[in-house]
Amino acid sequence: LQALKRKPDLFLCSNLDVKAVFQCGVLSLKFPEAPTVKASCGFFTELLPRCGEIAPVGQVVHENGKVLLQAVLEGIGGQASRSLMDHFAEILFALNKHCFSLLSIW
Repeated sequence: LQALKRKPDLFLCSNLDVKAVFQCGVLSLKFPEAPTVKASCGFFTELLPRCGEIAPVGQVVHENGKVLLQAVLEGIGGQASRSLMDHFAEILFALNKHCFSLLSIW
């Protein structure tokens, strides 16, 4: 998360598998440890605003965003601790703000 905040063009590295990083983040949303879930939520709230400016990120979100939305809704629906709801809400807000047309399709 800190690396993404300080150096968002990290996702432009040719040898970085953005899809794998995205999928790891989605899996981390389902972990039982609150600090892990909180960090993963923070990762997505930093990543999603970059959809328009970093093509590899936009492509991965376009292709895999539905899986992210499903994980967020499952967390809100009861899989995650109630103390984490604000963090999941931040992801929904970022999806709504930066990926609105896709969000309505998903």
